[in-house]
Amino acid sequence: MDRNYIYDQLRDLISDGLNTMKDHTLSEPAYDIWLKYSEKILEITTKDYNPSILMNYLRLVSNMDSYMPPYQKIGMCLDYLIRVMQML
Repeated sequence: MDRNYIYDQLRDLISDGLNTMKDHTLSEPAYDIWLKYSEKILEITTKDYNPSILMNYLRLVSNMDSYMPPYQKIGMCLDYLIRVMQML
């Protein structure tokens, strides 16, 4: 996949994450759905371009404190996705 396609997908994923993050009553199950969605988007778009993008994302997620509120977890994911997008 080309960089422009990956960039566009990441932009849409980040936008969706920001909209999800606005809900301060965000539940853990809703966060889990967004997380699976983000992992799948990264898998599809970056596996041929740079597989380490997904691996680093999964590492970030696995190292998160389980007691963090869901909106804060999404914020950490978005920070990573924004950094990846800037490197493209």
